Amino acid sequence: MSDNKNEKQKNMRFTPGTFPKAGSDIAKGIAILFMLFYHLFSTPSSNLSMSVNYAPLPESVFLLIAKYGNICVSVFVFLTAYGISRKLQLQNADTLKECYRDSLRRSGKLFFHFVFMFLVCNLIWFRYFDYASYYGPGKQGVLSFLTDALGLAQFFNTPTLNLTWWYMALAYTLVFIVPMLFLLCRKIGKAFPAVAFLLPFLLPVGNDLTRYFFVMALGIFCAEENIIETILKSKIPHGVRIPIWILLFAFSVPARENAFVQDHLLYLADAVFAFIIVMIAADIISCIPVVRTVFAFLGRHSMNIFFVHTFFYLILYREYVYYFRYAAVTFLILLGLSLMLSLVIEGLKQPVYLINRKIAKKRNEKTRS
Repeated sequence: MSDNKNEKQKNMRFTPGTFPKAGSDIAKGIAILFMLFYHLFSTPSSNLSMSVNYAPLPESVFLLIAKYGNICVSVFVFLTAYGISRKLQLQNADTLKECYRDSLRRSGKLFFHFVFMFLVCNLIWFRYFDYASYYGPGKQGVLSFLTDALGLAQFFNTPTLNLTWWYMALAYTLVFIVPMLFLLCRKIGKAFPAVAFLLPFLLPVGNDLTRYFFVMALGIFCAEENIIETILKSKIPHGVRIPIWILLFAFSVPARENAFVQDHLLYLADAVFAFIIVMIAADIISCIPVVRTVFAFLGRHSMNIFFVHTFFYLILYREYVYYFRYAAVTFLILLGLSLMLSLVIEGLKQPVYLINRKIAKKRNEKTRS
């Protein structure tokens, strides 16, 4: 009986080759829930104006959790760096040329998903947007519109329809900077975290990149050194690891909101806290069949939810999202609306995927002949 139970638990665990795909989806699912909670409830004055009911939590605890939700971006950055590094490992990339071989493809895929989402949202809501007010009149307005549609508004400091689209600038940057840092990590090995810790202070990089640089570096280092897989396969019993991760997470919530950490150590602390959340996804949630399926499903839609949820809770339907006042209901309404729109977006992409598959099939047939 014990052997069967151990075998079942083993099958529910991730192998080194599957974590970047399955494990990261679960972690992204956690992160996007944190993001929604943070954007909805982290500002006390906004909560007051919308008459948010915190029950059953005390206000202080509720706000602490809401503010902690800002960790979401660090989780996404960690997973992006980890995933790219894992792929480079599998490709045995050892030169700069090899490391950058797929960067254009990755950025093109990111570009496609964002532009498609942008077009769908504008087709649905174009009658609600005063584009001249958002982007400015004339040719300058058209240029600003196109810049926003490409996800480049943050790069050029031009107007944007949705403030959460700032992340696209960081996402594009990660695609091109992670391969270079991955190669550096391979060259200097275990000294990489120390070097990565100092680099933002020595090189002129943008504010967002400085803020998340060590998070990205830790993701690269964890991939190169197989840290996540080593922990998952360690001799420490699973029953011992679970309370450790829970205690570390519980500690991280108040620790992150400490004033000194916020002012001086956030770029370092968020790397550690993001790692803890990823390990909770990999070592705890991955072992709960129904729960892991739900989180993985949300994770697969996390990019769309990230980019569209602001339309619902802030830009267009704020009164409706907060209508019932209870925080739990408000949260579920925003999640449901954002997820439904994501499903619509992904459904509309299917013909594009079908055409691409047919083109790829014909190309392969010509190659074989």
